[in-house]
Amino acid sequence: MKKLTYFAVATAFTFLAGGWISSYAQETLDLDDIDTIMEDNTLNETAKRYSSVLLSFYPERATRIGVNAANSQLNRRESQQSAFALAALRSVQHLLDEVDEKNLSAAKKAERALLEKDLQAAIWQEEQNRVTQDPLYYAQALDAIYDVYLKQMSSRLRQRADLEERIKALPSVAALAEKNLANPAPFLAQQAMEKAYYAYLSLDEITEFLLEAAEDDITSNQIKREMLEAKRAARKMFDLFKTFSQEENSTDFRLGEDNYSAVLTNFYSVNDTPSKVVKNLSAKVTQTQRQLSLTLDPFLQAAETDEVTIIDGNGETPVAPVKKPAKKKKRKGLIIRNGQDFYAVAKQVIENASAPDPIPTLKADAQHLEGFFNQTGALPAQNILFVVSPMPQYYSYTRAYLFVPPYGDQVSSKTDFFLRVPSGNTLSRKEQTQRDFNEPTRKLMLSGELVPGRYYQARATENISFIRRWYPSETMANGWSMYAKRLAKEKGYIYKDEELLFLAWDEYKHALAAFVDAKLHLRQFSYSDALAFLTQEHGVDQAEAEDMLKSSAVYPGKAVSYWVGLDALEQVRDHYRHKQGKKFNEADFHAKLFQVGNVLPDWLQREMERLYQKDRKAAKKKKKKEDDFFQGLINY
Repeated sequence: MKKLTYFAVATAFTFLAGGWISSYAQETLDLDDIDTIMEDNTLNETAKRYSSVLLSFYPERATRIGVNAANSQLNRRESQQSAFALAALRSVQHLLDEVDEKNLSAAKKAERALLEKDLQAAIWQEEQNRVTQDPLYYAQALDAIYDVYLKQMSSRLRQRADLEERIKALPSVAALAEKNLANPAPFLAQQAMEKAYYAYLSLDEITEFLLEAAEDDITSNQIKREMLEAKRAARKMFDLFKTFSQEENSTDFRLGEDNYSAVLTNFYSVNDTPSKVVKNLSAKVTQTQRQLSLTLDPFLQAAETDEVTIIDGNGETPVAPVKKPAKKKKRKGLIIRNGQDFYAVAKQVIENASAPDPIPTLKADAQHLEGFFNQTGALPAQNILFVVSPMPQYYSYTRAYLFVPPYGDQVSSKTDFFLRVPSGNTLSRKEQTQRDFNEPTRKLMLSGELVPGRYYQARATENISFIRRWYPSETMANGWSMYAKRLAKEKGYIYKDEELLFLAWDEYKHALAAFVDAKLHLRQFSYSDALAFLTQEHGVDQAEAEDMLKSSAVYPGKAVSYWVGLDALEQVRDHYRHKQGKKFNEADFHAKLFQVGNVLPDWLQREMERLYQKDRKAAKKKKKKEDDFFQGLINY
């Protein structure tokens, strides 16, 4: 398609309106190109209309996609507002339906699919009557406060002003929760209660942040009063959600087949039938359990015959010898292991691991990782520029680290990575560091979240279109984090026995979480069934199993999306490896993946082929120019 400036297009249409076209325009403009340009622009305008709806009705979501104009507001959680929002979303859907897909350029067709899927998810969610049924809808206001607190804004003054306004709006959210909620699912109320509890304990850290910029005592006292009201609101929400969590009612947090299928389709682009989803995930559990068994086998065989040696990155530390049995029975095939076997070996790995200061260690590791992948030629070159900071207390109750991806247009040379800083006495800090940041765990975290994981992908996709940045497929982003760890293994970054063991355990847990998610929400498992499946059949620690089920309740379908995204990425790579053979260039392949961005899984193959064809056409054009040049020399 010929590239035209907006001025040229406007001029051409001025001539058309006058009933004639200049000879210049006839020679340089293709009417099909004009149709495509205009339809592409129509799609862009529809996408911007959608963003304006988000800005008006969902300021919390607008912040996350990078539209900052409403950072000072929280969603208005009222039934009337919900009805208005639904009408606005449907009006955007009507505009999108009017976009003539056949006249769109190939790239814009993929973007239209992204936009439509995001819009369908928003409409479906608004139809679920969250105002009266979902306590987590109100607890999300607490996350929205931290969305502003976490990001390094261009203006600290504006950031503090926006944050203060969201804090001031929190009491109204608590009041609306008390007014609107009616018989929500007790299990969801429990999850909302925990959020409110963590917020109540943590809001003092935001108070300190706001007070740093206070210019006088009057401002300081005002901030303290507002924060006190916010803490009271968090306590009020906690008490309300606690009451709901203790009530016995028939409201089930499990979605059921119809709603679960809608979530999988609209939010995660999973188009298989529920029965096929369960069948595929059951196979993933079997595959990953077998892989875990293979990686455990050397450790457990060694324990049965001699001594176990655990390598912690600083040399070999032998564990006390295990007495040899009188007779060693010959093994017949692979013994299938589970979580109990992993925990026994992992305990030895962790206890013998060094306990370095996590923040400087992470920085050094990341710089090494950048050089490692540059040497392998697997990825296009990127600079590692990120800020490692202590994690806000609000998140530290539930996780060891937090990566905050760029919000929409907020991609910059620096991205934020937060670590839970070990606390307590010397022994406690050492144990926590060994558990959270031992070498195998650190390598998984680095490769999945930084390089070549989410951070690297965010940096590499900073120049894609705004539709691809604002409305990406979460499925592909989740799949990339798993793909990145596998790539790290393939290239030899994850290679030690204990590192391969932790990676196998990571994938086994992902498979279990996805399978349980499907079985729960299809109502084929009760909560107790799911817990027994994880703890008794697969040896998962009770607390870890409960965390899986909580995540499934709060984010249904998300665990499934990791595997869908991973499968799409690996299938397209296998396709081009087979098709191109020795000519396959891995760095070029990944560069094209980043140009495509996180499109819908079904569009990945088409988008990659579009870029490869573009390269082939450019190569042919270049060759023709060279041939013409040399032919001209010959003729001369």
